[in-house]
Amino acid sequence: MLTFDFKKINLPPRSKVLDVGCGEGRHIFGILNEFEDVYCYGLDQDIPSLDKCKEGLEFFKELDSNGTIFQEGSVYQLPFEENFFDLIICSEVLEHLDDYHAAIEEIHRVLKPGGKFLPSVPSYWPEKICWLLSKEYQNMPGGHVRIFKKHQLIDEVRNHGFKYNNSERFHGFHSAYWWLRCLFWKNQDANFLVKIYKKFLEFQILQNPAWLRISERIINPIFGKSIAYYFEKE
Repeated sequence: MLTFDFKKINLPPRSKVLDVGCGEGRHIFGILNEFEDVYCYGLDQDIPSLDKCKEGLEFFKELDSNGTIFQEGSVYQLPFEENFFDLIICSEVLEHLDDYHAAIEEIHRVLKPGGKFLPSVPSYWPEKICWLLSKEYQNMPGGHVRIFKKHQLIDEVRNHGFKYNNSERFHGFHSAYWWLRCLFWKNQDANFLVKIYKKFLEFQILQNPAWLRISERIINPIFGKSIAYYFEKE
C-alpha cells in the first residue's frame, strides 16, 4: 500500500533512493517494482521492522534489488555524504519528530541538487478528529506530536531550499478505520466494528478490485488519511 504515485516521477538508471523511516519497506519495494537499475537504501530505528524488510527482499527476489540495503539509523544524522541521493522518501515520519526542521535540513544535505523529496504526513482534519476522539491516541508513546496544515508544511519545506511541485491525498478508506479505533480505543482490537472494517481494508489491499480503486480515488481529496507532497531540491 503506497502513499505516493511513483509514475509521477522520473528516475534515471543507477539512481540512488533513500527511504527515511522505511518501516517494513513498502516504498522501497514499490520503487524496485516501478524502476529498473536503481540503488535503494532503507533507514529505520526499529530493528523488527528492518528484519521484515530483509525477509521482504527474499520474498521479492525476482525484483532487481541491486544490493538493496536496510540499516538502522537516525534521520537527524544520516550516514551518507552530501549530494548523494536522487530521491528521498519520508513517509509518515515528520509528525513523530520533536525537531522536524533538523530532519529536513539533514535530508536536504544528502539530496542532490534537482533531486526529489517525497514526504507524507496525516491529513489535517482526519487527524484532528482522531485527536478529538481519543486522548490515548494523541498521547501514546512514539505517537504523533503535531498535526500539519497543508500550506504550513509546504512553506516550511520551501524555506529549507526545496521547490514545491504538487500534492495529493491517499488512503481515503483508512480515515474511518482510525476514527473507529479511536472511538473504541480501550477495546479496539476486540470491537466488532473495528474488526469488520479491518477485514474490509485487508480485502481492499489484497484484492483491490476496480470498483474500490475508483471509489477511493473519488473520496481521497476529502477523506484521504495521508497527504503526499512532491518537492525537489533547488
